[in-house]
Amino acid sequence: MKRYMMLFVPLLMASVTACDREEPGEVETVDAVGIVGVSAAAFAEGGTQIPARVVARETANLATRASGTIESVLVNAGSAVRRGQVLVRLDASGVESAVARAEAQAVVARRTFDRLSSLERDGAATRQELDQAEASLRTAEAMLEEAHAAREYVSLRAPFDGTVSARFADPGDLAVPGRPVLVISGATGVKLEADLPAAMANAVAEGERVTVVSPRSGRRWPATVRRVVPVIDLASQRFRVEAMFDSSDDLPVAGSFVRLEIAGWGEASAWVPSDALVRRGQLSGVYVVSDNAIRLRWIRTGRRTADAVEVLAGLGQGMLVVRDPDPGLVDGAAVSGTNVMEWVFPSEGDR
Repeated sequence: MKRYMMLFVPLLMASVTACDREEPGEVETVDAVGIVGVSAAAFAEGGTQIPARVVARETANLATRASGTIESVLVNAGSAVRRGQVLVRLDASGVESAVARAEAQAVVARRTFDRLSSLERDGAATRQELDQAEASLRTAEAMLEEAHAAREYVSLRAPFDGTVSARFADPGDLAVPGRPVLVISGATGVKLEADLPAAMANAVAEGERVTVVSPRSGRRWPATVRRVVPVIDLASQRFRVEAMFDSSDDLPVAGSFVRLEIAGWGEASAWVPSDALVRRGQLSGVYVVSDNAIRLRWIRTGRRTADAVEVLAGLGQGMLVVRDPDPGLVDGAAVSGTNVMEWVFPSEGDR
């Protein structure tokens, strides 16, 4: 029995010693620090972002002007096209028959008119008969012109240089006037379209500078409002705004969804350096210095750039946030002083 007790006591002491050690990966807490680097939160002018879409400056929905069976579609989605290029052909058998009939009727009408004209000069035909023949000739010539025009209807041609962005029909399908067969996007660049709520009717005007923001990468492009539709849609209570990019370098492609940022509409927002952000699971916060102590403030974040984070709630003006805080820093840790670090808040064009 004594032998078992002697073995148990060392094991118990080893167990207690192991419990006193730090867990693997545990961060040592910091209750007091010396001088910490801080920066003041920057406040930017209020603004709002509206969903928008990037579209080609020129877009055409190509449809036939006459009903008929599609004989061939010579392009696919993504094909580059040139102005005047034939893109779609309809079955032209009926049109060619109509042209042949109109040509035959025009020939007969011309011969009849020429014969009666000679007879009228010899007094063998009346003026009334000649007038009727002339009217028949004019009618036959008009029908021939109409038949020739119908021949052009069996082909769809590209209205400008561009790219086929959509194809809705195949050979054998029935083409109906007004129903698009192809959509052509021009090669002259892209523009921006956005539908703004009626409450912002006075928020934008032609010539005003705006910012286009990519919701994925945060990339920003300056743009200028070129057209404001002065009519509010009754169903959606929105109105259309079009803007042009100020440069042509590395723009989003047509069909992209972006955001149109309008300054001066909404509340001002605070921005802090990215390295001041603290994460605890799904929560985000920053450490601020107040009364010679560090306080953890939970915040709600918004937009982000490479060097800054927008703070939508949880931070007041004039607060100093701790830069690159120690992982073990705790709320309430005492500080002996602060070192204000220069931080250049990103300009409107860089955000």
